[in-house]
Amino acid sequence: MIATDLLDQILGQLHQVRLRCPELRFGQLIATIGILAEDETGHSMWDLEDAAFAAALERFAEDMARRGSDQGEPSAADGTTHVKPRLRDDGTV
Repeated sequence: MIATDLLDQILGQLHQVRLRCPELRFGQLIATIGILAEDETGHSMWDLEDAAFAAALERFAEDMARRGSDQGEPSAADGTTHVKPRLRDDGTV
């Protein structure tokens, strides 16, 4: 894959994850993906190849998609995110 194509893929995937996880600040999102990639490769985030970051991002996105009922769901119509309220133990919001 050409490096620019991979970067475009990463940026598009980051956008989708951002819509799904609006509570995460950008730095938190990048750090989370970096830690996942570090765990998988044994390399620090500084030394990660783009492909390793992309693979970790894909795994994170798949995990967030499986947890979709607990996270914000992007609306197909307008691209906005709707966050479902979390209930407390007593059933209140």
